[in-house]
Amino acid sequence: MRVIKRDGSIQPFDENKVKESMIRSGVDEGTAKTVLKEIKSRKFNTISTPQLYQLVYKLVSKYSNKYTASIYSLKRSISNLGPSGYLFEDFIARIFEFLGQKVKVRQTLPSLCVTHELDVVGNDFFVECKYHNEAGLGTNIRDVMYSYARLLDLKDASREKGYNFKTVWVATNTRFSDDAIAYAEYWKVKLLGWRYPKNASLSRLIDKNKLYPVTLLPSAGSYLIQKLSQNNIILIKDFDNKTDNQLLSMGFTTEEINKLRYDWRQIIDASSNIKY
Repeated sequence: MRVIKRDGSIQPFDENKVKESMIRSGVDEGTAKTVLKEIKSRKFNTISTPQLYQLVYKLVSKYSNKYTASIYSLKRSISNLGPSGYLFEDFIARIFEFLGQKVKVRQTLPSLCVTHELDVVGNDFFVECKYHNEAGLGTNIRDVMYSYARLLDLKDASREKGYNFKTVWVATNTRFSDDAIAYAEYWKVKLLGWRYPKNASLSRLIDKNKLYPVTLLPSAGSYLIQKLSQNNIILIKDFDNKTDNQLLSMGFTTEEINKLRYDWRQIIDASSNIKY
């Protein structure tokens, strides 16, 4: 069986890679083997990456449960923080708040020559968010160079404008190109990508600290996602920290509250099986 990648290239089916992705999502060894056995039994000549993902998702739901499958679909859930990208900016802001930073989103600040619209701003740093709603699209060196140029421009304005920017981050829900990583390492630009850096990547921070977006909840369709985001509820933890009375005052029904809370408890239980 061969896999057609999103860029059109064709590669042999790598069952170890698929197995690792399931294990990382809390799927037990036995279930992962069962899923792989069924995939191979279907004897595909070729299968596209999106089709393979959907098949694994359905089989994990079948042989494990929909909550483990939801965690397996975490990357897709992050991609669903769109289509504008504002929700992704809010999500990244929450990540930095969890890391102990005080931040603001969507700030407009002047340098000595132009005005910059910054996605997330902290005390001495800012974050450029590169959101992609299509898997397979990466963040390249141009994005990192552009962000570093902004830092240099705002640094020049530090004395006159009262800024104290020392660092710029580039955060993305996909991968960085090798050139982007090399450039960032040389010029000390901080990167936060789906699997980068290895021990402090976006996916690892999310799983390890249960910083799951509300788009991960199986019962949260587009209507509920919109209602949650309108009330500044971006993480499932944000919802869980609200009382029923607070949520009722925001317009949620008792049935919606109960469904979302149940989903959250099941996801927490499922995530306890994740191996880091």
